[in-house]
Amino acid sequence: MSVERNPFDPIPTAELSIEIEPSNEKMEDGSTASLEYNQEDGGVTVTFTPPEDNRSNEQVEEDEEEFYRNLIEDLDGSTVAQIARDVYDDFVSDKDSRNDWESMFERGFDLLGIKLNEASEPFEGACTAVHPVLIESAVKFQSKAIQELFPPAGPVKTQIIGDATPEKQAQAERIKQFMNYQLTDLMPEYFDEMERMLFHLPLIGSAFKKTYFDKSLNRSVSEFVPIDQFYVSYYATDLRRASRYTHLIYKSPVEMQNDIAAGMYSDVGLPKATRPDPTALSQKLDSIMGLSPTSQNDPQYVLLEQHRYLQLPDKFSGGVGLLLPYIVTIEEKTKKVLSVRRNYDKDDPRREKRVFFTHYRFVPGFGFYGLGLIHFLGNLTMTATAAMRSLIDAGQFATLPGGFKAKGTRIVGDNDPISPGEWKEVEARSEEHTSELQSH
Repeated sequence: MSVERNPFDPIPTAELSIEIEPSNEKMEDGSTASLEYNQEDGGVTVTFTPPEDNRSNEQVEEDEEEFYRNLIEDLDGSTVAQIARDVYDDFVSDKDSRNDWESMFERGFDLLGIKLNEASEPFEGACTAVHPVLIESAVKFQSKAIQELFPPAGPVKTQIIGDATPEKQAQAERIKQFMNYQLTDLMPEYFDEMERMLFHLPLIGSAFKKTYFDKSLNRSVSEFVPIDQFYVSYYATDLRRASRYTHLIYKSPVEMQNDIAAGMYSDVGLPKATRPDPTALSQKLDSIMGLSPTSQNDPQYVLLEQHRYLQLPDKFSGGVGLLLPYIVTIEEKTKKVLSVRRNYDKDDPRREKRVFFTHYRFVPGFGFYGLGLIHFLGNLTMTATAAMRSLIDAGQFATLPGGFKAKGTRIVGDNDPISPGEWKEVEARSEEHTSELQSH
């Protein structure tokens, strides 16, 4: 008996089972093709891995070290000499461009009232007090800022982008705890350097911190850079777009020797270190604090680490023939180049400059540098100080009046001012001053 079949009925198919074991095949160009069978949808996933991704961590580190190595050994003498001249001349130019700016802070530091003075003018014992409005404002800012930036739980907070799943929350908590551990335990200088920065910031208006990986310590370092150790080109508006900036680094002979041995700098035969010439700002601060170098037993090398653009031969720039970012370090007195290193990521096609410095501004100003309390309260502090001193001195004269008393003969050449409670003898005829007593 025949049975008629609807042609549109589905035709039963035999169940076919194919198992494909995951495998990795190495191609002729060194790349790897991996095959993976998905039993749910019957698909096969083929993943091609480029040859560079097959390198071990040691190979990757070697390639990175080769890329960021010191290029001074591969540059000819004339190129190195020209780099040294450019670095030093640009540094001097940047330093001279802000002489008046620095001198303002030299006068402003006197308004902090830190140093104890005894006055001999206009008279012995005159008031030397300084109105505390400036330093009081700076200390208040520092204390409030450090509470916000460094709370007891740690400075690092995490934020989950997207859905806050339990897995993401657990991961965010682990990251927060680890980074707080790094900043509080593994980087013991972080808190102190942050406090130093927060004291300088409100006074000057600009402060800098340098964050980098220290190979000798095998960890990241974040340190405060004083304003008189960091110089920026005149036309700079921010660090990322600045054509150059220079960091003054002081190195003891031991530190210099260790850095040369570690390969940070080339051994160019530096002479013995001497006591460096202090900057005008550092001299002013030493005077206020009562400090001064007393011997030659603490010599220092002064290094100029300049982040700038150079146009080196094509073999160093990949044949692009453009000005690219480099870090050049020279010794200030001898002007010898210690290192020339690339300052952009190896895999960055745009070759953008890496920035290791953070610029903090108290109040954004008219140019690169910010405005601080010395700008805002400097004149007010001087006025308040003058008024306070006049009031106190007037009180001394009112409480301890002074004047002249007749002696009968005439006084000659005595121009000393009268102190509170002091009476001066006047050489004149007694009948002229019998009923007269002059006081100030």
